[in-house]
Amino acid sequence: MGMADEKSKQKSKIEKAEVFYQKGLVCGEESDADGAIECWQKTVELNPNHFEGWYNLGNAYDIGRGDLEKALECWNKALEIKPGDVDVLYNMGNAYREHKDYDKAIECYNKVVELDPKDHEGWNNMANAYNGKGDTAKAIECWKKALEIKPDKYETWYNLGIMYKELGEFDLGIECCQKIQERYPESYEVKRLLDAINKEKERA
Repeated sequence: MGMADEKSKQKSKIEKAEVFYQKGLVCGEESDADGAIECWQKTVELNPNHFEGWYNLGNAYDIGRGDLEKALECWNKALEIKPGDVDVLYNMGNAYREHKDYDKAIECYNKVVELDPKDHEGWNNMANAYNGKGDTAKAIECWKKALEIKPDKYETWYNLGIMYKELGEFDLGIECCQKIQERYPESYEVKRLLDAINKEKERA
């Protein structure tokens, strides 16, 4: 077979891979995880360098089938093609966290903030992983980093407020609630947290 034939064969494989990839997206939109997996499996068989194919295949195994092992296999393949892709690292971190493998989750989020130290979600997710692991000091440190980057992030102040309440640091917890109330004065959730902190403070 000549070079031209080889090239045209390769081109046809890549085109077929793309057709299967698009079919997989349609299956994904219809919440047909098995159909999506079948299509994207064909995509990466035909074109092993198809980043989105590997990435979405990992997502389908994780969300559609709850198969972490297979998902990680696919995401790692995606990272071989695009090392340091933040979306892949996030998904890996979130999946590890859901399976309570907090150290591996922290590793992924750490890579995210190494690539972009201003990624507040990376710090926020890392804080949640440290919190899950029971390392409150590190969790607080990461939430504070996230707030340096995005001081108006409601959820982060809220998480920090809950943490301070649990630690008996009532004044710091109240400060967190007040920060949220500056922006969302009508928030029922925050009012409830603030009331709970004040009650515990009185009892202490």
